[in-house]
Amino acid sequence: MNTPLLLRPHHGLCLLHFVGKGYSDAFTANLAEKAAHLRENPDTKVKICTGADSICAHCPHRRGTACESSKPPRYDRAVLQHSGLKEGQQLTWSELQQKMRLVAHAHLQEICGDCEWYALCAELETKMN
Repeated sequence: MNTPLLLRPHHGLCLLHFVGKGYSDAFTANLAEKAAHLRENPDTKVKICTGADSICAHCPHRRGTACESSKPPRYDRAVLQHSGLKEGQQLTWSELQQKMRLVAHAHLQEICGDCEWYALCAELETKMN
C-alpha cells in the first residue's frame, strides 16, 4: 500500500493553478515535481492535513512544521469550509481536483485574494471557465 501524499487544503488550489512560479528555485522544483506526478497519476491518494505538507518541504517560509506567515492557515480553513473536506480525509487527486475546481470557481478571490500569486491563478481560472 502506498503512503498518501500529504496536502494542505489550500495546496489543492495551488496545484490546480500552478504555472511554474514559486518562492524559490527549490520550492518551485518541488511543486513542479508534485504537480507533474499528480497530472500523470490522477488516482494518487492524497491525505488532507494542516501544517507542513509535501509542498512545504522546500518553502523558505517554513519553520519546523509551521509557516512564518499567518496566511496559509487562514487559506486552509477557508478551503475546508467551502469544500466540505476534513483534516485527515483521504481521496484521490482526481477527486480533490474536482472539489478544488468548484471551490476556485466560486471562492478563489475570497480565499486567497491577498496571496502574491492570486493574479496568476485568477487569470488561469478565467481561461478554465
